[in-house]
Parts: sequence; C-alpha cells; structure tokens
Amino acid sequence: MSSVGQLVRRAIRVLRSPRRLWARLKRARAVDAKAEAAAQRTWEDAVRRRMELPAGTRLDELGEPQRTWALYARSTVERGRGVIAALAAHGWRPGLRFLDAGCAYGGYLVAAAEGGAAEVVGIDIDDELLGMAKKLLEAYRVPGRLERGSVEDRELLRRLSQPAGFDVVTCTDVLEHVADPQAAMEALAGCLAPGGRAYVAVPNFRCPAWVRSDPHYQILGITLLPPEQAEPAALAIHPWLIHYGVGDYHTLQWYRRQLGGLGLETWLLNPPAGSIAATAGRLCQEARELRAEVARGMDPRLPADLAGALRDAVTAWADELLANLAGERPDSAMIDEYAVQTWEMLVVKPG
Repeated sequence: MSSVGQLVRRAIRVLRSPRRLWARLKRARAVDAKAEAAAQRTWEDAVRRRMELPAGTRLDELGEPQRTWALYARSTVERGRGVIAALAAHGWRPGLRFLDAGCAYGGYLVAAAEGGAAEVVGIDIDDELLGMAKKLLEAYRVPGRLERGSVEDRELLRRLSQPAGFDVVTCTDVLEHVADPQAAMEALAGCLAPGGRAYVAVPNFRCPAWVRSDPHYQILGITLLPPEQAEPAALAIHPWLIHYGVGDYHTLQWYRRQLGGLGLETWLLNPPAGSIAATAGRLCQEARELRAEVARGMDPRLPADLAGALRDAVTAWADELLANLAGERPDSAMIDEYAVQTWEMLVVKPG
C-alpha cells in the first residue's frame, strides 16, 4: 500500500474524534478563552442582526428552517475547526496556503489561521455572506483575504493560487448549489498545488434522513426532485422564500468518477459504522417507513401535482433502495451511497 494510502487509513480511524484532535491544536496555539468568548458573542449578535432578530433571541428556539440556518451560521468556526483537526492527519502543517471555496460565513478561514496557515483565502458569490465573513474575521482578528467570485471560475481560482497553488482547499456544502459542479471541480483541481489536499463535503440526497427532511428547507422528499419541480414545492411550503438555492444532486459514484477523471485520488473519510448487514437492514426499514408515510398523505400546502410528484419520487426511491440492499449480500459501495448523510471526501492531487 502507498504511503498516502496508509496515512488515509490511519486518519479514517481517528476522524470520528475531531474534538480530540482539535484540543491538541488548541493547546499548542494556547487560544485565549476570554477572547474566544468575546468573539463568539460578537458573532452571534451579527447573526441575529442579519436575520432581523431581537437582541438576545435564543437561536436554538427558532422555528424551522430558520433554526437550522441560524445554528449553521453560529457554528461556522466550530465546524471549521473540526475539519482542520481532521486534516491534521492528512498533511496539514503550519505555514501552508489555504483556500475555502464557497466560504460563506468564513469559519474555516478562522480555523485555518488558528491551525497555523500562512495565508487564508475565501471566495463566495454572495456579497452579503462575504460581508458576514468580514465581520467574523474581524471578531477573531484573523487577517484573511476575501474575494467575490464563483467556485466555477477557473481563471479566478488560478489567479488566486499563484504562484505555486494552494496546499489545502476546502469546499463544503457548495457543489449542490452551483450550476456546473463539473466546472467547479475542474477549477478546484487546477488551483491545488502538486501534492495538495482538498476536503469536499456534499449532502447525500438519497440518505433516508435527508429524504425525510432535507438539509436546506426541511421538506420531505424534495432532494429527490429535479430543481424545476423542487423550487415550486419549496415556495409552496415556505412562501416567504426569495428563491430556491439548490441545483442538481449527484451520487457519490458520480463525484468520485468526475474527480478521478481530473487525475485526483479520492477517499471517503466517513464510511458508515457498523456491519454491512445491520446498516442495510436499518436503511431498508427506513425506506419502508417513508414509503408508507407518503402513501398516507402529503403536506396539504402542496398543490396536487407537486404532492403527486413528491409521493412518486419517494416511492421510487424506496423501491430502488430495497432492490439494491434487501438481498442477502448487499454491496458495501451501495451502502455508502445511501447510509452517509454528508459525504466527506479527501481529494489528493498527486505530486
């Protein structure tokens, strides 16, 4: 086995304890607890102002989907620290160049700087999110660089990566939002330095948990619809939405095939725990329950045609899952396709 392969196998065994890894980084960096608490308070206030909430509003008591959005924003630094801690077992080292492609609130930039990165760069296409990221960097006193642009823009990423490429790139919860995920992956491959690593995370649209309640709008079955049907369904249930911001979902095999075609090596960092048989049995039971649930009725806010489309999509998904996993010897690769809520991939550009 190659040295990279051995490193990945060791790292996968410890990836389930990112807090322990981050604790080591924190001890080494001697993070000041009072400064941390002050920065977090400043950031939570900024999140409340963005969401037009009264001062002191408890974010965890909001209704959905606002609660999910608020907690996602509040946890941006913590999530970034978890990823940087995991990457400590995959070649992370002080002094490297770091890019967060689709940086949103900027938490990964803070975490990378705390982890010793010499340069941290974030890009995002949303001006409001870049403004929030600027406030976060100021709260944590991180001298990061923010650029407006799309992760699909190969020229932008090439320019930012000069002269020698980025050593580490993260791209989390982004590829399902872009118009051309293939172009985005090509841009990411082009900006990586030889031997560089990318951490790519994408929600699994066929995982029963996300079929039951999707990660963006908490709507049953919407991950299984094409965008032209998903958007009016989301607007019917949440009429206050300005727009539906999700594009096409793809399978894990599709992502790995596209990345492999770009000359990149990939590993799934978070394969499902437990035996294949037990996991397959759990997935089959969840599929049967969801199929029965939609047969009983759909959300009454949905027009009849969209309710029918969602019911048919969930039924077809359940039938397909059962066909793939209900046998005596379910395939482990097929388990990965259904069991993992969000695929976390380590992507390596050969040196």
